[in-house]
Amino acid sequence: MQIIHDIWGAAHTAAALVALITGAFVLIRPKADGQHKLTGYTYFAAFWVLILAGLPMADDGITAFHWLSLLSAATLIAGLWMILAAKRAKTAKGRAQLVFGHYKFMAWSYVGLVAAGVSQLATRFAVAYGGMSTFWWAVVLATLAVAGVGAVWISRADRTVIHRYARALDAKPS
Repeated sequence: MQIIHDIWGAAHTAAALVALITGAFVLIRPKADGQHKLTGYTYFAAFWVLILAGLPMADDGITAFHWLSLLSAATLIAGLWMILAAKRAKTAKGRAQLVFGHYKFMAWSYVGLVAAGVSQLATRFAVAYGGMSTFWWAVVLATLAVAGVGAVWISRADRTVIHRYARALDAKPS
């Protein structure tokens, strides 16, 4: 089974690996330092290369994966916009809300990236062993599994992020 078909596939795969590694690094490391910013911009750039390199790979026309890449692009743009807007926020509460929004969009962008990768692997195995009739089952089940784990992980991480900004938000930590 050939995995990478052309230069676009190679760029797409390489960018996916860079985004997976840098995204994990951003999420597990402390926030708001120079390393976070540099790694975050690397993640952002790699993810855009991943999205753009995937567009010419539409041999069978535009698929659900291509439409979902628009959702990925939206989460990346929203996440970047929020952190840039936070620097210009007029109040501590406004800044905290924008930083929290940045965290949420970027965390979900990473969950989407992992879901796409797991779906890609699942479909390759499912089609190889069960034929094309298993393709969408593999996509749906892999995506739901990753999204479910991601939702639990983000929900638990929210407590830490909310606690960090609780005073600025005039709220009690949960």
